[in-house]
Parts: sequence; structure tokens; C-alpha cells
Amino acid sequence: MTAISLPLPGNVLHTEEQVLEFDKIATFIGGNGSGKSSILKSIFDEKLKSASTLYQDYKIVCFSSGQNESYSERFARYLNTERTNKRALSLDCFYYDKSLAKLLIFLSTTGNQNGLVRRFLKQNSYIIESEYEEDNSTKISFDIKVDRAYTNLVEQAHKDESNGNSDVITNKAYHQTLSNFITTLVDDDYDFSEPLEQRTVQLDQNTISKVSFETDEHTSFDSKIMFFTQAADNNYFIVKNSFDIKFSKVAEGEDEKLLRLEDMSDGEYQLLFLYALVDLFDRENTLFLFDEADSHLHYKNIDHLWTTFNGISGKAITTTHLLDSISKSGIERLKVVENGEIKTGEKISYLASRLTELSEINSTQLKAMSLAKNIVFMDCEDDWIIFKLLAIRKLAENQNEAAQISQFLNKFVVIKQESGFEKNSQVFADKKLMRLANFVSYLEGHPHNTKNVYMICDRDEFPLTNIGTAKCALLVQQNGIQKFNKNNLISHLLSWKRREIKHYLVCPSALNESNDALNESLDLGVKTKLQDGQTGDYSTEGNYNGKLASVESGIIKEIIDPYVKNETGFCVNRTQSFVNSIPKAEISEDIVNLYNYLVITNE
Repeated sequence: MTAISLPLPGNVLHTEEQVLEFDKIATFIGGNGSGKSSILKSIFDEKLKSASTLYQDYKIVCFSSGQNESYSERFARYLNTERTNKRALSLDCFYYDKSLAKLLIFLSTTGNQNGLVRRFLKQNSYIIESEYEEDNSTKISFDIKVDRAYTNLVEQAHKDESNGNSDVITNKAYHQTLSNFITTLVDDDYDFSEPLEQRTVQLDQNTISKVSFETDEHTSFDSKIMFFTQAADNNYFIVKNSFDIKFSKVAEGEDEKLLRLEDMSDGEYQLLFLYALVDLFDRENTLFLFDEADSHLHYKNIDHLWTTFNGISGKAITTTHLLDSISKSGIERLKVVENGEIKTGEKISYLASRLTELSEINSTQLKAMSLAKNIVFMDCEDDWIIFKLLAIRKLAENQNEAAQISQFLNKFVVIKQESGFEKNSQVFADKKLMRLANFVSYLEGHPHNTKNVYMICDRDEFPLTNIGTAKCALLVQQNGIQKFNKNNLISHLLSWKRREIKHYLVCPSALNESNDALNESLDLGVKTKLQDGQTGDYSTEGNYNGKLASVESGIIKEIIDPYVKNETGFCVNRTQSFVNSIPKAEISEDIVNLYNYLVITNE
């Protein structure tokens, strides 16, 4: 599946722009007030801006488990603007809470016999179908009216048209649909010369099929959805709180019983609502924003929810607090949010702290780790980002290849675990190996998803001669591959050949233009024997360049830190810019070797 890089505007907690990388689904996690919903809202608000082109390729559909005045007010302004500009049926951004759930459920079951709503109703015997699979039992009722304000608009439109202006509301699809609806189902003589007093209408699949729902050239979804969404806005024509839907409960050997939506559990109610949104709006260019869609759901219904999410044609960003959803989402999809910012990498330590707050489960960090298929122990999570950027720069020839590499590496969950090596009396990677042993011990009695654990170490003072096998130039020979067949787990102990990952950012062409004085003062050329156009891996004699591999970390950090850090610490954007300035020829083959090994061991 093609990876997506979705630009994110600033939000109320984090004003800088961000980029969200995901495949089809991204799941935001974080504590209360962390800014998960703020990011969703920033996307929604940006889409509503008439001058913005940031999300012009997407139709955005937003769901909130409860009523959210901030969303509803902005959406109401958007609907009013589109009506004023005579584009009432040309919507490409939507917000729904439970106030319109009954309407959407009805439109789904009566309009899509193969949809999720219809399937749910059939599985629970909440429907009677005709021999042609029409919904013969579900009925919805609501109050409809036409106020004086609208009849005045119609009167003015007639005057304008008589003066030669054809661009009037009475010639637009929305008014024509309203007229069709009223004359077909309410009053066949109604002509908008006077207000229409409020009255109740009841619909089923047969009656709604009699109405002609007009479309305009820009209508993106079923015109019935557009019409009813507009008509119920601020009780414009339909009184929103008057919706009532009834199903037929048919049990074997019993008489038919009427069932209202309120008779169902909160979980069934919400699941049906979400099913309706997917049935009505799912397209390849749909971006769903699901804010705590799993609230009120039993764990079995959470299974159904994630089965639905995984099957959509569009894209989805979700937020959750629930451990069951975190598990079903898959840890590679999790995005930790703090103060409105998506943290780089999926940080297990942060996830574990969230799980501790949200559940009573013991060993929450180990539980969180066990959700991941591929785990990487590295001295610092930022090291993985540097490796990822270097791999993309070295291997990708175009944006599609870059996206594929990024998507693959995003499947690995990186955990910070230091393990220095300063003298031969130490066991190499001792702390990583202890962390691994602890994890394996936990897995003895628990189900898990983990297949591989990669321990990627800074070399420090570890001898170069102990690194490399026929299978991978970075595998540590003396440890090789440790297999834990009982737990279906393979661990891989690897080491950089340079002291640490930042040594792979020391590339002459990228540094020489702007850092000559520093290079000269540190005698970098003498210390590393680097030449333009070379990776620094090998000397002219063909042997591995131990000079660059062994340069003290303090010297390298003094050179590299200005390119990868800002005043608050490691900066992804700054690092990305620096890596982009490195010629491919000067990026070490060690980066290629590690990437290829990760690919091979995941086949």
C-alpha cells in the first residue's frame, strides 16, 4: 500500500506545520489535553477555508462521539456559505454527531442493500426484506417546515429571473429537490408563496424512492445526503431533534415487534452510526476523521469497528484512549501526540505510561512491546530517524520509492535502550541483551505479535574485526542470530562499524561549503581521510576506513549537531535538509546493508 505524507497545519497547541506519514490509517494516542483532537480540528478547519488548497484532493468526513460545538458551529457556517453561494449540494467537507445518526442510518439501509448497516440489521433480525432485497420495514419520521424568510428568497428569485437573471436559487438543484420533496410527500399544491406550517413526514424505502433528488455538476456524494444535511442545518427546513427511526424486530416463532434506535445498546447505536458513515462516504479520496469512535463500544464491537476501518477504500485518522483499540490498530499505526505535536517515532516508553494510566494490566511496557511485529532496540530513538533519512536518500530514485522505503521502516517500533562498550571485559550490548531476556521471559506466558527484535548498537570501542558475517556486514559474529523458537521470535544483534550513527552524517561535500573553518580547526580531513565523492567506508588500499570509524564522538557531535539540532534538541526538519545535501555516493554502504538485512528478514 502506498504511503501517504499528509501536511498538517498548525493547531492551537502546536503552531508549526507538521507532516503525518501513514499508510491508510493513523491512530493518535496521548493523555487528556495532549492535542489529539486539536490536530483533527486543524485539518477540518483548513478544509473549510475557501482559499486553501491543502486538502483539495480529499473529501473530509469528521465524526465525534459526542456533540462538539466547535465543529458544529464551523460546519454550520460552511453550510450557510454554500447555500448563500448557491452551491448547497456541492459539499466536500462534513461533520456529523449523533443528532443526525438516525438519518444517516436510514439513508444507508434504504440506499445500499450490500452495506454495513443493512448487514448488521439482517444479522440481528432487525429488518424485513422484500424478494428484491428492499428494506420493507425501516421507517424514519421527522418534522418539516418552510419559514417566511425562505419564501421571501423565492419571491425575490422570481423577480430577478423576470429581469433576465437566471442564476437564482429557484433554478438550483437544492431548491428543486426541496420542491419535489414537498409536492410529492407533503402538499402537491405547495408553491412557496406562503410559509409551510410544521408537519410530520414518515419515510420508508418505497416513499423516498418517489422523490426526485436533483444533482448539480459538482455533487460528490449521493444527492440525498447533501439535501438532508443542508435541510437539517439549524432546523432550516427539517427540525433536527425530531428524527425518529424504527426497525422491525423479527424473532423466529414470535410476532413482529417495533424497535427504536434508543432500544439498542449505546455500543450498537454508535456502531450503526459509524457503519452508515462508511457506507455513505467511503471513496478512495475520502479522509475520515474519527474522534474517539470507539467510546461506548464493547470489546467485541471494537473488533467489528477495526475490521471496518481496515476495509475502507479511503483513509482514516482516529483517536483513542482504549487499550483494545490500541491493540487492534497495530502498533505501527500509532502516533503519540504531546502538546499538539506528533512525536517522531512510536515511543514504547510513552505508550507504556499511557497504558499504565488507562488500564490495570501489569507489565504494561512489555505488553505494549508485544503488540509490535518488529522491535528495534537503539541507543536513541532519534538514531532511527537519521538511519531512515539516510536510507531514503541513498536508495530512493523518486518520490514513490522514497514513500515505499518510509512505509517499510515505519513498521518497526523503536525502543530506546543504551548499551555502551568501553573495554573488552564488558559483554557487548549487555543492556540490550538483558532487555531482550526480560522481554522473552514475559512472552513465555503471554500471546504476542513479535517476530523480530533487532538490537542495533553503537560500536564505541568494540573491535571492528568482530563485526560482519556472510549474511550481513553489520551482524556481530560472536553472537550471530539468537532464536527463541518456543516464542516464534528471532533476535538480531548488529553494530554500526562507525562509533555511532552520527558518524554516517560526516560527508565532505555536505560539510565543506558551510563548515570549512570548523573542519580545519578540528583537522577533520586528517582524522577521517575523507575525500569528496567517497563514502568514507574504504581507504585507497581497499580496507575499511578505521580512521572515520574511530573518530571520537565528541568531535563528530561538534561538527554535526548544528545541522541536526535546534534550541530544543533534535530537529527532524533540519536533519532532513542536511541529509538532502549529501550526495548519494558519499553515504555509507553500511546504511544499505542494514536496510537490506531488515528487508530480507521480513520476507
